[in-house]
Amino acid sequence: MTARTALTPSMLSQDGSIADPAGTSIAGLVAGGAYVADPPGPNKTFLRVANSDSGGPHTVTVRAGGNGNTAAGAANPGVPFTQATVGDLAESVAASSTAWVGPLTTDRFCQADGALYIDFSSGFTGTVTVFQEPYFGIPG
Repeated sequence: MTARTALTPSMLSQDGSIADPAGTSIAGLVAGGAYVADPPGPNKTFLRVANSDSGGPHTVTVRAGGNGNTAAGAANPGVPFTQATVGDLAESVAASSTAWVGPLTTDRFCQADGALYIDFSSGFTGTVTVFQEPYFGIPG
Protein backbone atom coordinates (compact mmCIF):
# COMPACT_ATOMS: atom_id res chain seq x y z
CA MET A 1 0.00 0.00 0.00
CA THR A 2 1.13 3.54 -0.73
CA ALA A 3 1.91 5.71 2.28
CA ARG A 4 -0.95 7.85 3.50
CA THR A 5 -0.95 11.64 3.06
CA ALA A 6 -1.05 13.80 6.20
CA LEU A 7 -3.95 16.23 6.61
CA THR A 8 -3.70 19.14 9.03
CA PRO A 9 -6.89 20.06 10.87
CA SER A 10 -8.21 23.60 11.12
CA MET A 11 -8.95 24.36 14.76
CA LEU A 12 -12.42 25.77 15.33
CA SER A 13 -12.65 28.76 17.66
CA GLN A 14 -14.52 28.69 20.97
CA ASP A 15 -17.06 31.53 20.86
CA GLY A 16 -15.49 32.86 17.65
CA SER A 17 -14.96 32.14 13.98
CA ILE A 18 -12.32 30.99 11.50
CA ALA A 19 -11.83 31.67 7.80
CA ASP A 20 -13.22 28.88 5.60
CA PRO A 21 -10.23 26.73 4.50
CA ALA A 22 -10.03 25.51 0.90
CA GLY A 23 -9.41 21.85 1.74
CA THR A 24 -7.18 19.21 0.13
CA SER A 25 -7.79 17.65 -3.27
CA ILE A 26 -9.15 14.11 -2.90
CA ALA A 27 -7.92 12.91 -6.32
CA GLY A 28 -4.37 12.63 -4.98
CA LEU A 29 -5.53 10.72 -1.89
CA VAL A 30 -7.46 7.87 -3.56
CA ALA A 31 -4.45 5.54 -4.00
CA GLY A 32 -2.95 5.76 -0.50
CA GLY A 33 -5.56 7.39 1.68
CA ALA A 34 -5.00 10.13 4.22
CA TYR A 35 -4.40 10.47 7.93
CA VAL A 36 -4.61 13.01 10.71
CA ALA A 37 -1.59 12.54 12.97
CA ASP A 38 -1.77 12.34 16.74
CA PRO A 39 -2.44 14.85 18.17
CA PRO A 40 -5.28 15.39 17.51
CA GLY A 41 -5.98 12.09 15.74
CA PRO A 42 -9.71 11.33 15.88
CA ASN A 43 -10.37 13.40 19.02
CA LYS A 44 -13.28 15.81 18.33
CA THR A 45 -12.52 15.79 14.60
CA PHE A 46 -14.96 16.54 11.75
CA LEU A 47 -14.51 16.02 8.02
CA ARG A 48 -16.11 18.18 5.33
CA VAL A 49 -16.06 16.07 2.16
CA ALA A 50 -17.07 17.68 -1.15
CA ASN A 51 -17.80 15.42 -4.13
CA SER A 52 -17.18 17.38 -7.35
CA ASP A 53 -18.24 14.46 -9.58
CA SER A 54 -21.64 15.19 -11.14
CA GLY A 55 -21.88 11.59 -12.36
CA GLY A 56 -22.61 9.87 -9.09
CA PRO A 57 -21.91 9.29 -5.41
CA HIS A 58 -18.57 8.28 -3.91
CA THR A 59 -17.65 6.85 -0.52
CA VAL A 60 -15.38 8.23 2.19
CA THR A 61 -14.35 5.63 4.76
CA VAL A 62 -13.05 6.43 8.23
CA ARG A 63 -11.11 3.38 9.40
CA ALA A 64 -11.81 1.80 12.75
CA GLY A 65 -8.82 1.27 15.02
CA GLY A 66 -6.51 -1.53 13.94
CA ASN A 67 -7.85 -1.60 10.38
CA GLY A 68 -5.42 -1.77 7.47
CA ASN A 69 -1.88 -0.43 7.42
CA THR A 70 0.00 2.24 9.33
CA ALA A 71 0.40 5.70 7.83
CA ALA A 72 3.85 4.63 6.51
CA GLY A 73 2.42 1.51 4.84
CA ALA A 74 3.52 -1.14 7.37
CA ALA A 75 1.18 -3.74 8.90
CA ASN A 76 -1.08 -2.31 11.61
CA PRO A 77 -0.38 -3.95 14.98
CA GLY A 78 -3.98 -4.26 16.16
CA VAL A 79 -7.04 -2.71 17.73
CA PRO A 80 -6.20 -0.24 20.51
CA PHE A 81 -9.77 0.21 21.85
CA THR A 82 -12.73 -2.17 22.19
CA GLN A 83 -15.14 0.28 20.48
CA ALA A 84 -13.10 -0.20 17.28
CA THR A 85 -14.84 -3.56 16.86
CA VAL A 86 -17.91 -1.58 15.68
CA GLY A 87 -15.96 -1.27 12.41
CA ASP A 88 -15.27 1.31 9.76
CA LEU A 89 -17.59 4.24 9.06
CA ALA A 90 -18.41 4.39 5.33
CA GLU A 91 -20.39 7.43 4.21
CA SER A 92 -21.72 7.98 0.71
CA VAL A 93 -21.34 11.53 -0.61
CA ALA A 94 -23.94 12.30 -3.28
CA ALA A 95 -22.94 13.68 -6.68
CA SER A 96 -22.02 17.37 -6.66
CA SER A 97 -22.65 17.70 -2.94
CA THR A 98 -20.91 18.06 0.41
CA ALA A 99 -21.17 15.84 3.49
CA TRP A 100 -20.06 16.47 7.05
CA VAL A 101 -18.69 13.44 8.92
CA GLY A 102 -18.22 13.53 12.69
CA PRO A 103 -17.55 14.42 15.35
CA LEU A 104 -15.33 11.35 15.40
CA THR A 105 -14.31 9.59 18.59
CA THR A 106 -10.96 8.29 19.73
CA ASP A 107 -12.34 5.03 21.14
CA ARG A 108 -13.61 3.86 17.74
CA PHE A 109 -11.22 5.42 15.23
CA CYS A 110 -7.84 5.77 16.96
CA GLN A 111 -5.13 3.70 15.27
CA ALA A 112 -2.25 2.16 17.22
CA ASP A 113 -0.07 5.18 16.33
CA GLY A 114 -2.78 7.58 17.54
CA ALA A 115 -3.76 8.73 14.05
CA LEU A 116 -7.09 8.89 12.21
CA TYR A 117 -7.15 7.04 8.85
CA ILE A 118 -9.38 8.12 5.95
CA ASP A 119 -9.87 6.37 2.58
CA PHE A 120 -11.72 7.41 -0.58
CA SER A 121 -13.41 5.27 -3.24
CA SER A 122 -11.90 4.98 -6.70
CA GLY A 123 -12.65 7.96 -8.96
CA PHE A 124 -13.50 10.28 -6.05
CA THR A 125 -12.78 13.93 -6.90
CA GLY A 126 -13.41 16.99 -4.80
CA THR A 127 -11.92 18.19 -1.52
CA VAL A 128 -11.64 17.10 2.09
CA THR A 129 -11.22 19.55 4.95
CA VAL A 130 -10.48 18.49 8.51
CA PHE A 131 -11.80 20.52 11.44
CA GLN A 132 -11.25 20.00 15.13
CA GLU A 133 -13.25 21.31 18.05
CA PRO A 134 -11.21 23.17 20.65
CA TYR A 135 -10.49 21.24 23.80
CA PHE A 136 -9.37 22.41 27.18
CA GLY A 137 -7.62 20.81 30.10
CA ILE A 138 -9.32 20.03 33.37
CA PRO A 139 -9.81 23.21 35.42
CA GLY A 140 -7.46 23.30 38.39
